Amino acid sequence: MRPLGWWPLFLGVALAAPVLQLRGEVRGPLVLATPGLLVEGEGAVLRGDRGHTLSLLAPGIRVRGLTVVGAGPEDDFFEPDAAIYLGGCRGCLLEGIRVEGAPTAVRMEDSPMAAVRGLKAQGLGASPGVLVYSSPNALVEGSHLRGFMEGIYVEYSPGMRIRDNLLEGNGRYGFHVMFSWEVDIEGNVSTKNGIGNAVMHGAQNRIRINRLEGHKSPVAYGLLLQDERGTVAEGNLFLENTLGLVLMDAAEARVQGNRFQENGTALRIARERGGNSAQVKGNRFLGNLYDLLVDDPEARVQVVANGYDRASGLPVPHLPTSSFALLLARQPELSLFALSPGIVLWEAAEAQVPGLRLVALADAQAAPLPKAVAFQGPWIFLGVLGGVLWWWRRRT
Repeated sequence: MRPLGWWPLFLGVALAAPVLQLRGEVRGPLVLATPGLLVEGEGAVLRGDRGHTLSLLAPGIRVRGLTVVGAGPEDDFFEPDAAIYLGGCRGCLLEGIRVEGAPTAVRMEDSPMAAVRGLKAQGLGASPGVLVYSSPNALVEGSHLRGFMEGIYVEYSPGMRIRDNLLEGNGRYGFHVMFSWEVDIEGNVSTKNGIGNAVMHGAQNRIRINRLEGHKSPVAYGLLLQDERGTVAEGNLFLENTLGLVLMDAAEARVQGNRFQENGTALRIARERGGNSAQVKGNRFLGNLYDLLVDDPEARVQVVANGYDRASGLPVPHLPTSSFALLLARQPELSLFALSPGIVLWEAAEAQVPGLRLVALADAQAAPLPKAVAFQGPWIFLGVLGGVLWWWRRRT
């Protein structure tokens, strides 16, 4: 007779997992520290007005279908009161949770492999919607976060996954990842946040197939990669941002297969300390005021096989920037003349006959794309304001 092995024991443990059924309205704060506990909250409302309304402090706890209303008043960005707090909650799961009236919806610390799925939360404007700290391989997926200072804020969490979320109308960033590596940011829609989205001070991060749109303040961008190494931006749509993608001190970056459409400047490479290097390959540039602006004379940029609505189709390299664009990086007030007939003719001619200084940025395999609608005054105004603020920040 074949031995049954260990699976009956595992099945028995699973069947014996404790269950807490919440019903009606429950008053918090509620602290749960039973490993493997399943909390069924469908139809229940947990209310609180001090500290964290629900704290999960043991591995493997699962909470499903609960509505949490309120939390304490502390809205410090890094240590806010949260509707749900996960501390040491390895492998915990929040699924189908709704949060209202709390500074932060979910605060996660030291909780590897914890997951948040299907969270819906409206913020109070001062703290992150989901704050993840020191939680490797955590997941935030399929959630809708709006009205927070930042939709999702992550620190020191390698292998984090941020997938298929809607991040809109947050005061600063949709997603903001710091000091982390091998983070996957995929399939998100981030729209009309105060500044945009940022991935900073990390390595080997992957930002793929996201829609980053409508970030239109003078200093806004679809995505900032700052002090990153080996990070990839691939297959994203950058639509109607003041700046589409900004690389600042980003080494060995790969920008490939993205669509840059109707931005002020599609791709800007800037320096604070220096060290930019990037491959820009297989992207499409449509209807941007400027496709490429390089404000780093030491940057090493390979531009190859991109599509441009400004490319002529002639068998000569296409120049996706211009000497005027380089001048603009130093003197942003000249944005007022960007669409003047003289500058348009200058840039059109220079694109076909690259100057010696710019020849390294020419795309020898450029593909022409159908013309998109040209931009008018609003991008000029935002360009002037943004450039002045950028210059002032660096001077101070």
